[in-house]
Amino acid sequence: MSTRHLEALFKPKSIAILGASERSNSLGGMVLRNLMSTDYGGKLVVVNERGYNNIHGIPCVKKVGQLPFKPDLAIICTPPETVPMLVRQLAQKRIKTAMILTGGLSRTHSRSGRPLMYSVQEVAKETGIRVLGPETIGVMVPHNNINATYMHMGILPGKIAYIGQSGTLASGIIDWAFSRGIGFSHLTTLGDSIDIDLDDLIDYLAQDRNTKAILLHIENITSPRRFISAVRAVSRGKPVIAVKSGRTPASQWAPVELPPGIVDGDKIYDAVLRRAGVLRVNGSDEMFDALETMTRMKAVRSEPLHIITNGTGPGVLAVDRLASLKGELGTLSPETVSELAKLLPPYWTRKNPIDLNYDAGPQLYEQVLAILSRDPHVSNVLVLFAPSLTEDSLQVADAVIQFSTRTHLNVFTCWLGHSTVQDARDAFFDRGVPTYSTPDKAVKAFMHMANHQRGQRVLRETPESYTDPQVDRTKARKNIQAIYGSGRRILTNEEVRDLLQTYGVPMLDTHYCDTEEQVVELARELNVPVDVRILHEEACKPFAMENTGRGRIRGRVKGLVEEKSIRESCQFLLKSYREHFPESGYMGFAVHPSFQSVGGVGFSLGVTRDPVFGPLMFCGASGATINVVADRRVALPPLNMVLARDLLAQTYMYRLLLDFSYRPEQDINKVCETLVLLSQITMDIPEIKTLEILPLYFDRSGAVAVNAMAELGAPMKPAILPYPQELREWILLPKSKRRVELRPVRGEDEPNQIDFHSRLSPESIRYRYFHYRKNFSHDEMVQMLQIDYDREMAFVAMAQHDNGTEEALGIVRAWTDPDNLYSEFAIIVRDDMKGERLGWVMMRKIIEYCTERGTIEMVGSVLPDNRPMLALAQKLGFAVRYDDEEEVMALRLPLNTPDEWQAERLRVLTGRK
Repeated sequence: MSTRHLEALFKPKSIAILGASERSNSLGGMVLRNLMSTDYGGKLVVVNERGYNNIHGIPCVKKVGQLPFKPDLAIICTPPETVPMLVRQLAQKRIKTAMILTGGLSRTHSRSGRPLMYSVQEVAKETGIRVLGPETIGVMVPHNNINATYMHMGILPGKIAYIGQSGTLASGIIDWAFSRGIGFSHLTTLGDSIDIDLDDLIDYLAQDRNTKAILLHIENITSPRRFISAVRAVSRGKPVIAVKSGRTPASQWAPVELPPGIVDGDKIYDAVLRRAGVLRVNGSDEMFDALETMTRMKAVRSEPLHIITNGTGPGVLAVDRLASLKGELGTLSPETVSELAKLLPPYWTRKNPIDLNYDAGPQLYEQVLAILSRDPHVSNVLVLFAPSLTEDSLQVADAVIQFSTRTHLNVFTCWLGHSTVQDARDAFFDRGVPTYSTPDKAVKAFMHMANHQRGQRVLRETPESYTDPQVDRTKARKNIQAIYGSGRRILTNEEVRDLLQTYGVPMLDTHYCDTEEQVVELARELNVPVDVRILHEEACKPFAMENTGRGRIRGRVKGLVEEKSIRESCQFLLKSYREHFPESGYMGFAVHPSFQSVGGVGFSLGVTRDPVFGPLMFCGASGATINVVADRRVALPPLNMVLARDLLAQTYMYRLLLDFSYRPEQDINKVCETLVLLSQITMDIPEIKTLEILPLYFDRSGAVAVNAMAELGAPMKPAILPYPQELREWILLPKSKRRVELRPVRGEDEPNQIDFHSRLSPESIRYRYFHYRKNFSHDEMVQMLQIDYDREMAFVAMAQHDNGTEEALGIVRAWTDPDNLYSEFAIIVRDDMKGERLGWVMMRKIIEYCTERGTIEMVGSVLPDNRPMLALAQKLGFAVRYDDEEEVMALRLPLNTPDEWQAERLRVLTGRK
């Protein structure tokens, strides 16, 4: 994850093109002509082994070693077998960045039999040269007059950045966008991405002021942790739209291995993009419409949609599509209905959608829009128009355009037809009003925006306070690691139960018997109806029944009372086991009291593991009569209560629980708690490969897990860095002798942070935020507390009360740039903590943390009259100087020794000599 040398890729002051000639089909020649056509202002030079004096008037040399200057960027367009050597020569020339437009390096092999792209990758790792490609189209940056591609046309300047993996699709996007007048800040494709990857470019574009939205075409994600971290960071401030190709095995170049229990790998990408805050679309057509929506449509303040139409048919189509996408059709207030009744025919429906009749003209459209704008419950309005003999479509469009420029309403349009409404569509486009060709497209585009904002709200929602049970994590971890060390990979039923109960998952009381006689004797002692399950090695594997290829084999008999029926059931289960699993070791019977679930509602939930994305949480239906896999949804751990509920709400079983539970909210919370606990097990014990609770049932007293299976594997890290428990520590304040915990901040800390800020003096708040402010919004608190521990750290000092509540005494944070060059710190401590040395302790903790993660230096800004902080900074070793431009004291503390690029980059960023 690094933007190292990407300035040379997008802002080169000089470019060398390797392999250009004046032949019409020369790849390098096309790139050179495109660069010249944009009036590129930097220096150009060509390298061609034939030794021309010039190519298209640009100086040409025969070899890389003969270059008259060191270019910022080298563009390689030579045959595949020459590329590895040329990249090495460029690196030896100390050229920092190269683009490889040449294709075929993944299919052309070296003498050792490996594809040539791996030879190039080794050179890049060894020398530090950054490489885009191979098989990239190049880059376009209109703001810098750069078209370093072989594309058939250029792009307009704009605010959207496009990063793709397919050159052909990029060509179509360029053509479409130009016809619509849509511009780009940057456009490129990754090709085989042997070095520069999606996350690198996203990090760079996150810092680019010309880029307001990012459009992604994804074929695969090779570094999920880096990708998710980069996209999560940028998506809070800039919308990110993604289309994923290769969604099925038939469309994949090489079908990928699926995790156990998952039959649709596309659900994993759904979970990844959802967690990263990305708006996902399902194809190029939707991508274009989403682009129109995200760049032109106003923010959706509330989700109800109101529809104006001049005919019943289009309005009904729009309502049907809205319902299918789980959108909300708005209602009309009595006052609005009364006002509309004065304008519309007496036979109008008096409800949404509002049918104006076929002869509706510009004035009526504008009057109806004005009435809706006065209704506080109306926020989004879709205006439909079908061509008619009585009205001019352009005049109606002009009226809508004029109204949209002076209203708070989110107005978007659909003019049906083509030849007679094209002028109207062009007018909408010219004035920035979103417009679509069909009601279906219009509603879908609106729901893109609504769903994107729903997802952002979930990521910004403050998690419910959920206290982990007091579990001995160390003991549980050691037990599992001992089993793993012994070479055994499948846990027994009893071992899984013990693990889950240790973490607080409610389990049904179960007894274990070796023989039929023991089962009969136990049932006699229990004196209640019992369920009997046969245990063997294969049955203890998660998803075993899904993977046998024989359908669900009966392994349990329920509701047994009579001795005869118990014996017959044991014999039946033994016979079935010997018939279907003769090689699976026998492990006896599990017996438990029969459990009557509410409405048959049962969940299958647990953990599985993807070879690329690591551990995954899943949740869905259970039961022999249900297609368990079809309802299974996945999410990335770690989960909190908000994310667990978001996962649960995606399942069909969630709706059944709402319908059949005696206490829906309580039972929903219980499922979410179980998911959070399973997530914690996965974080604490990375050897857990798969774990399935099947089923989790409900009765009048709550939820209980009936059965569970688990399998171990090599330790695997999650794609999202979990809460860093290892950074927690206790200190003793010297003056008051209070014990205080220093720990990383959590999203659940919002209530105590609001209380903390309410106790600060105006002066302390001004010192921290550079101006006085009384209140902080929820979104501001989210930015401060729901952090990505890969990129940011904040430690809070918390005093514990006897009743279990916490009280915040101070907070220190450090934001680190993507290249880990510098961390910008900020600290604030409660006024009544003076003399406790809390600020010193917290600053030392954040300094040590940043030093250990390899950050080069720590920086900060302090108001000139903040003498306590300036004195503390000098004691800690910070260099202090006055910044004339910002009118603050600039603080700087070296932490680690930079390499050559880091030192140069810091000089550029800080303006130091």
